[in-house]
Amino acid sequence: MNATRTGLGQASRLPGSHLLGLGHFETWRPRVIALLIFTVALLVAYWVAWCADRGIVASNHTAQYIAFEQSFPLADGWLLTAALIAAIQLSRRRPSALLWLLVLGGAGVYLCAMDVLYDLQHGIYSNGHGGAIELAINILTAVLSVGLLASAWDFRHELLTTSKRIAA
Repeated sequence: MNATRTGLGQASRLPGSHLLGLGHFETWRPRVIALLIFTVALLVAYWVAWCADRGIVASNHTAQYIAFEQSFPLADGWLLTAALIAAIQLSRRRPSALLWLLVLGGAGVYLCAMDVLYDLQHGIYSNGHGGAIELAINILTAVLSVGLLASAWDFRHELLTTSKRIAA
């Protein structure tokens, strides 16, 4: 990578990314892999809890809320699949990691938007502890999804050329 590209790349990084040590691709990559694996574990844990005793994770107990949540397993399965493939491709240093990171970030934003709209329309956020947890999940999902999209795009050149550099 030439000095001009490095200078341009550093200027386009997310604000505050240097504070987290995320301004360099080789620092960012293993942290994102760990985050993706953690995301997969959380999704699996959520659905295991939902199937075993939905009272553990449900923010509401109305039939309408249960029906809404029951519509998410397939979409969350897609999210989980995209996270797994992105983690594998990142760990293998494959250029297709960029595609899967963008797929994952976009899916996360979409699912979060659906969830937020439902929660606002049905007053879920005002349901005490359950509503606070739902709000925290929505904020975390939005921040991580948008952050993943932005950082994957910032590192697109590194992601697309990473296997060439390792082979050289």
